[in-house]
Amino acid sequence: MAGVPDRPGKRGAGANEPEYEVIGGGLVDDQPRVTSSRGGSEPPPAAVVKTALKMAWRDARNSLSSWWFWLGCCCSIVFAGGVAAAMVAWVQSLGGFDSDVPGATYVFMAGFLALAAAILGVICGFRHAQSSILVRFLAATIRGVVFAAPSCAVLLMVGLSTGGPPALAGAAAVVIVLEVGLFGLMGGGAQACFASPVPAGVLAGVVTMFLCFGNGALTLLLLAGTSEMGGASVPVNVERDDAGRITAYECVGSLHEVEVVHAERVAWLAASNPALLLGSIGAQFVPPDHVVGWMLAGLQYAADGPSREVPCLDGESSAGLAPPVPVAFAGFAVQAAFAALLTISGRWLEARRAGIS
Repeated sequence: MAGVPDRPGKRGAGANEPEYEVIGGGLVDDQPRVTSSRGGSEPPPAAVVKTALKMAWRDARNSLSSWWFWLGCCCSIVFAGGVAAAMVAWVQSLGGFDSDVPGATYVFMAGFLALAAAILGVICGFRHAQSSILVRFLAATIRGVVFAAPSCAVLLMVGLSTGGPPALAGAAAVVIVLEVGLFGLMGGGAQACFASPVPAGVLAGVVTMFLCFGNGALTLLLLAGTSEMGGASVPVNVERDDAGRITAYECVGSLHEVEVVHAERVAWLAASNPALLLGSIGAQFVPPDHVVGWMLAGLQYAADGPSREVPCLDGESSAGLAPPVPVAFAGFAVQAAFAALLTISGRWLEARRAGIS
């Protein structure tokens, strides 16, 4: 504060007393200032994940408390086992197997369980789409774990009774959980794309049918166009694995024309099929000489290219070939691309509808 001179013209008592004014015009604030930091206002990632897990468990618990969910799980297991047994009996009656294949039912049942997991994931994701992407995926994963537990328990009992490899049940558990999660995102994304449930359901159904059945049929149609003529020399010093497949060789002599099928050009398309994807993963846990090993490794065998069927193609020995890439990576990548496309499109269309309204 500062003193100011007496004001002229002021008379009477207190006329000669100095007046004082507050410096700052009353804007001085003696209270301590509190500064806010923008960086500190955001919760840490651990808190975000913890909150998402709580919300996902609450969402998944709604499904687990519904008898429709458990009825769907039971029907899926019975359907997979029944169709697998019927298919094996039908193929055996036609002479499709050179000898009795006791583990064929086990393998086919695992594949049908993967298909059932995808369909179950789409339905649950479609019905529970009112949450964030992380919460939807975590909730779908929880449902996948719950569905995988009884499914793989029954599958393991079938495998032990038919002499199938127990490791296939473990691979099936992993695939089932991932399929329910990824297809759950697809179902939620399709539901968000439209305000009406009818076109959203049609979109989800079309995507599911293509990934579960249409991609395999399309691969078979395109396979005929991958055949062409190529040059091959004579393989020597050939080495084979326990299943009789060629693993290493050297090449001598001049090239001669042979017919080559480049199945690797279309194998990635079939890899997104849940049943075939499970087979390619299960082949890693089954000995090559196992009676059903060829069923599981068929897709990987096709994805490795014609060098397995026609050695010394273009005079190149096995040492010069690129190492095989697991076809399961391509399958999960295609499924993740569909899930991302539907999820992003759904969020964009949902925000656009909210802006218009």
